[in-house]
Amino acid sequence: MRMSLRPWLLCSLIILAVPAHALDLWGSVKGLLGGDKAEEAKPPAEAATAPVPAQDVRALDPAPAVVDLDAATFLDKRIWPRADLAGMKKVVVGGFRVALATKATVSDSVRASYLPGGIHKSGVNSRIDITLEGMDLRRMQALVDRAYQDFLARLKANGVDLLPYETFAAHPSFVEIEAAKQEGGKPYTVEHEGRTYVVLSPTGMKLWFDQAEPLGDQGAFGWGNGRRAGDFGFDHKALVLNPLLVVDFAETASARNKGLFGVRDETDLEARAGMSLRANVSLLAVRGRAAPISSAVMGGLANLKENVVFAGRYGQLSLGEVDSNRGLVAGLALVGLAAGPVRTNQKGVMRVDPTRYEDYAGNLLLTGNRLFARATGDIYR
Repeated sequence: MRMSLRPWLLCSLIILAVPAHALDLWGSVKGLLGGDKAEEAKPPAEAATAPVPAQDVRALDPAPAVVDLDAATFLDKRIWPRADLAGMKKVVVGGFRVALATKATVSDSVRASYLPGGIHKSGVNSRIDITLEGMDLRRMQALVDRAYQDFLARLKANGVDLLPYETFAAHPSFVEIEAAKQEGGKPYTVEHEGRTYVVLSPTGMKLWFDQAEPLGDQGAFGWGNGRRAGDFGFDHKALVLNPLLVVDFAETASARNKGLFGVRDETDLEARAGMSLRANVSLLAVRGRAAPISSAVMGGLANLKENVVFAGRYGQLSLGEVDSNRGLVAGLALVGLAAGPVRTNQKGVMRVDPTRYEDYAGNLLLTGNRLFARATGDIYR
């Protein structure tokens, strides 16, 4: 009889315990709307079915101007050997890639702690997922096409002798360059460090990656595409450029600082308006070859060392309610049971004004173009 009462007693204690922690039920994830305003945001599920209202452009910020960046400061150059590359007086843009983020995820966690006096604090895992709305593939493609034409103009302005892409595409080795995998006619997409990107090349240009590119599909030992590009370089005494510009649509951050004794009680997440050219994955790939042996391919990568951030409002970030098991964890703790870490999840939508988004992303791409064109010109100086 005593044993049969225990499940009912346990359930009663949990039911009584949960309301005592109701104020903590939704967690403590902080976002752009602020911790105490997150509950008022429209849930993304409802927003997805509702028409996107026209945004008052007067409430948005104009895009920052194109910036001139110093190649020695902002690029981590691993392009070698420069003396041999400089002997190739012509250049062809054999590829041009733009990766546009369509989803951003930021997460943070705090491990469980055991303090003197028998005090036990459960771990906390928090996460925010933000999806981009307001930009379709047609607009993105037009943005990439404009950026490509600007890059060609920048190279010419830096004194580079350009060969047309058609010359590169007509070379026998071109058909052996493996295009990025695109299933069902859909654009190439990739997930990397909490971001989902759609990667586009200009209209009519093959999308391909070189060896060990973080967003690519060739892997650490995928030398084939670089060597085939080197074949063209040897025959035409030319460098083959294949830049990649990576644009993030939101700035997200998680706090990794610890409190007293190296313990934090809560996670600390932030999502704020802004757009950036992402460091490390944005890069200029260069290939060439001075010897007839295919394995003698030269060149390498010049990665962007720092994020280039354009702060400002080009849309509206709406965060939905926080889904959390905090009340259950707290209730079980009162009866001496462990329920694992507290988990909080929040979904949001970044609804952009398409024209303002294009202004921000366009000027970021032009900033990257200037930087990569200057780095190419530096090979010959």
